[in-house]
Amino acid sequence: MKADAPPTVRQVYALAAVLCEMCDEEFPPDREAASAVIERFRRQLGHPQPRLEDTPPHRRRKRRPSAKTREIRRFFHELNADRIKS
Repeated sequence: MKADAPPTVRQVYALAAVLCEMCDEEFPPDREAASAVIERFRRQLGHPQPRLEDTPPHRRRKRRPSAKTREIRRFFHELNADRIKS
């Protein structure tokens, strides 16, 4: 186990459950309830960041094509290049 590795999902859930118990808060049953609890805690703590719904959505990064797709594209590019030369 790496000492500098980030916590596992299991550890994060365990930590969240303990924190909910310490605050006499029921563990949220779904994402919507979890977002509401998080937002309430953020406001109570006076968190300086804007609420998530007040920020623009993140732009999705373009995924890099797989190696197989790049290989197929390269093949067809070379095939077309050969046809153009002829």
